[in-house]
Amino acid sequence: MSNNFRNRNMSDDERRAYRRRKKLIRKIQVYSEMGLIAIAILVTACLIISHIKGKEDGSLKVATEEKTVAEAEVQEEKTSGLKVSAKAVEEEKEEEETQEIEEEEAPKSGNYSAKETEETVQIGGDVVSESAVLINNKTKNIVATRNATEKIVPASMTKVMTVLVAANHIPAEKLDDKIVMSHEAIDYSYAGGGSTSGFVEDEEVTVRDLFYGTILPSGGDAAAQLAIYVAGDIDSFVKMMNEECATLGINGTTHFTNPVGFHSKEHYSTPYDIAVIMMAALDNELCKEVLTTKVYNSTATNVNPEGITISNWFLRRIEDKEFGGEIEGAKTGYVDESGSCAVSSMISESGTEYICCTAHSSSSWRCIYDHVDIYKSYAK
Repeated sequence: MSNNFRNRNMSDDERRAYRRRKKLIRKIQVYSEMGLIAIAILVTACLIISHIKGKEDGSLKVATEEKTVAEAEVQEEKTSGLKVSAKAVEEEKEEEETQEIEEEEAPKSGNYSAKETEETVQIGGDVVSESAVLINNKTKNIVATRNATEKIVPASMTKVMTVLVAANHIPAEKLDDKIVMSHEAIDYSYAGGGSTSGFVEDEEVTVRDLFYGTILPSGGDAAAQLAIYVAGDIDSFVKMMNEECATLGINGTTHFTNPVGFHSKEHYSTPYDIAVIMMAALDNELCKEVLTTKVYNSTATNVNPEGITISNWFLRRIEDKEFGGEIEGAKTGYVDESGSCAVSSMISESGTEYICCTAHSSSSWRCIYDHVDIYKSYAK
């Protein structure tokens, strides 16, 4: 019998009771379904939480095991490495001591220097100069000496430092640039009583001409103009000269106040230091070219269309002397306080390069003969 037929034969009370039962059954079904869903969610959540906790416990266990192993390895390394570490420290100490010994025996890195040996001798014979030194530039040994580290007035030997500093700061492509000889440079040299290069005020010369003018005729005007060109003013250039002394490792015994060689109480050096400056200059291509040139003809200028001829007095007068070699380069100097002095380099018959510096000789000619005697007696 269908529901519709049954409903038609029910009384009103029966029909209401039937509807209440239907609603109750529906509610029970709904709540049952919701309960099942809640249980399913709860079970799923428990499973997820259990999985995560198990994973964390496993990671913690692994981390703990790894930490334990690492600590054991460190302890084992410490224990087994004691002898190795002690040996490494000892070897490092021995290496440092060996390095210190080698540094004491060899010239300081970055510095030009020479040392005395058991074969170093005192200069005697007919040498008049009160101070002198002869250095073998190949071995960096002092071959012969006389008051080599005593303070002297370097006079125009100063100009070796002047051209060295200038050469270190002027690019090769600038050497043929034109410069006008200034009143400042010429007046600076004239006021100090310096010798001249032969150039005149307002003459247009090249930078290269200034190098030769500084060394060959010992031109104070050329030296001053070169200083102004490089540094902007003479005082700034002198600062650069003293910085170069520090670079060479001689700033404790050499100090300059001008680029020409004028005498002052704060302008001083030693024969040994001047020899070191010469050593550095000979390693500079431009300086060596200038210092070893006997005669030079300057470029054409607005004042001298054919240029001027200048020469190195020392090189021209020593070239015919016999001393077992050939003079390479030189720079002389003189002021009343220094006497005649000079620094030169010589190539012996064996091919060895020597550097000699003398100070306080009795005359310019005697200064030349002192160099001849020193080379002849002590160079090989």
